[in-house]
Amino acid sequence: CPSSSGKPNHADILLVNLQYVSEVEIINDRTGTPPPLASLNVSKLANKARTEKEEKMSQAYAISAGVSLEGQQLFQTIHKT
Repeated sequence: CPSSSGKPNHADILLVNLQYVSEVEIINDRTGTPPPLASLNVSKLANKARTEKEEKMSQAYAISAGVSLEGQQLFQTIHKT
């Protein structure tokens, strides 16, 4: 159904547990085809996945080396600037 936020490129999704449904009534049957799905930028997704993996590995190494949470956060802050 249309987005409750009013954004034209978004839609609200309603989920219904059909195990609890005893009767179904079709109010409005759609005959038209839905708009095409947006294309995915695979390279951007791959870069994001690689970056997240590197960050998780860095965090795992820091934890195994006994670095405190504050020290990890400080390093991340310095590294991003």
